[in-house]
Amino acid sequence: MSPPTIRSRHAHVRKQIQSSSPRAFEMLPVEIRQSIAGYLDDKSIASYRLICRSTKYALDEDEGSFWRTQFLDTYDPSVNTPTGTRSVVNEWYKKQYQCRKRVERQRFDFQAGNSQKEIECLSLLRDLINESFNVNLRKSKQDTTHSLNMDRLEAIVKATGLLACVFRRSHGRGRKSIPNPVLLAVQLILTHLSLTASSTSRVAKAWGFSDSQSLVYAQNSIRPIFKGPNCQEIDIEWTLHVVNFFKNHLLNQHELTHLRYDDLASSERPQCWTKPLSTIPLKLGKHWKGSYAYVDHDEITLIRAGHNEDYPIPDHMSGDETDQSFQDLCLDFPKEDLDFWPEIFEQILKSRTKIRYRTATTRAQRRVTGPHILPEGEPVLFCFKGEGEDAREGFLASGYFNPLPPQHGITGWHRMTMMKYWKDENGDMDLNSLWAYEGVVLPGGMVMLGRWWHPSDDGDEYSGPFIFWNVDASMPADHTQKSASD
Repeated sequence: MSPPTIRSRHAHVRKQIQSSSPRAFEMLPVEIRQSIAGYLDDKSIASYRLICRSTKYALDEDEGSFWRTQFLDTYDPSVNTPTGTRSVVNEWYKKQYQCRKRVERQRFDFQAGNSQKEIECLSLLRDLINESFNVNLRKSKQDTTHSLNMDRLEAIVKATGLLACVFRRSHGRGRKSIPNPVLLAVQLILTHLSLTASSTSRVAKAWGFSDSQSLVYAQNSIRPIFKGPNCQEIDIEWTLHVVNFFKNHLLNQHELTHLRYDDLASSERPQCWTKPLSTIPLKLGKHWKGSYAYVDHDEITLIRAGHNEDYPIPDHMSGDETDQSFQDLCLDFPKEDLDFWPEIFEQILKSRTKIRYRTATTRAQRRVTGPHILPEGEPVLFCFKGEGEDAREGFLASGYFNPLPPQHGITGWHRMTMMKYWKDENGDMDLNSLWAYEGVVLPGGMVMLGRWWHPSDDGDEYSGPFIFWNVDASMPADHTQKSASD
């Protein structure tokens, strides 16, 4: 006999409540009365509270500990929990729980993120993201591989269609609504949900693909990834167009890349993050899989001019003409600085000199990055070296990660720069086969998105988009443990 579902248990408890005498509850210890309420949904809790004085007091006795339990059984611990007496802290848990559940109960479909309901929901989503995987001090053995907030995020995303409205905007008074930048940031952070959606779902639709194609091939001089006076602000919209571009190729059933992506095991596809978000340098995984897109030189000129809307121009993807559909990259993180970082790499990528960390000074800068996040001084960075395979051809890589300030109230972003290169049998580097990469590591360190380009002096800025996602979960256990000990 299968165990009863949560819904059937709730129905059973409600039936018992309705058929019971209020006086019966007065005979039960407060712990039992609270335990009964713990089986109920929020609507039933409100009804339970009205049964009699004993059920009402059950939710308020013990200095309101019931609400603290409800909060911590539903969400990860908050970083904003106040200090004070037990009753003060539990009253805060009560208000926070009821406020969050009120926002979750709202039913609407996301549009541009500017309505009152959308703004309240985005504020909650931002808190859930920032507080995901916080340690629960109530439990002596915290399961760090699971986050209650991630469960809530997925439920809200599904209920509101947040990932189904990417670049599909409502029109008001004859003109297109300007999307809330926080909406774009949240959609970008949840890339792993977009790229693991069913190919038949609404989320799989890449709206405005021709716009995304034009933007991802744009020159860095026209559309840089990092902007602002100190290059601390990510062009969230451009980076989200990269996601939209690859979503079309990976999930569109009419694309060849989809067939190869569909053959990947679930552990070889993008995964959610599994650690708390932080502004300090993160510990990245070692094994990555990804792809890049390119077109011929004459075609890139047409795309940049917008001629791809009426006359679609097909993209070429990494490994198109081989049986290796995706680019593989294995990273290593030396404790000392890189032993191979030629001056030409730094001239092209500006990994050590481009981003200068300064406190945000203007109101606009503080709104995007937040004040007093990173110390003034030299850029913060940590290096990596790697090797991989692209279309069955081995390559070498060297690069840096730079932690960035929070973007639109969400922490954990990093800048990535990498040079992909080859050496001959004599150990000499081929200067004509350098490929530069610059991109954004999303909070949690599981997905990297950005632009590749071929450094040259001809001024045509031949470039395109790339994506990498971490696949440590697909590695054998013994291999992963060895990597962690290196």
